[in-house]
Amino acid sequence: MRRIDRSRSQGFAAACEDGTEHLVAVVELAADGVEGRDARLSAGLRAALDFLAARPALAHLLLVEPFAAGPARLEHERGLSQVAALLRPPPSGPEGGAAISEETARLLAGGLASHLSGRVLAGEAEALGDSHELLLSYLLAALRPAAAVERRAALA
Repeated sequence: MRRIDRSRSQGFAAACEDGTEHLVAVVELAADGVEGRDARLSAGLRAALDFLAARPALAHLLLVEPFAAGPARLEHERGLSQVAALLRPPPSGPEGGAAISEETARLLAGGLASHLSGRVLAGEAEALGDSHELLLSYLLAALRPAAAVERRAALA
């Protein structure tokens, strides 16, 4: 019985890893070549929401199941790290924003995951795209002050 449980959890983790890789690829493709941090962020967010909305079962697997299944939690954490890396803008750009820390980006990724998992649990996976403006506002509001605070701390 233990071998079946191990095999099942390995399959679950592999499905999470595969889904995360596809999601990250969709986001990167959507943001590639888009000028300006805000526009890149918006394009990547829209692509992620549309991707997950079109795949409610995958959204549930990536956003809800990791909290119910212990081994998948590690894959969820890896996925959050990948999202956090996508949220970190380049150190300098046309917007004049400084890079944010990995920790700040991870907090933002966790907030996104929390909001989206709540929507999926409420049976609203197909409507995730409706959250685009709300989530974009959340990210932009957090990124601008976080970069300024971190820039001041670096100068001190």
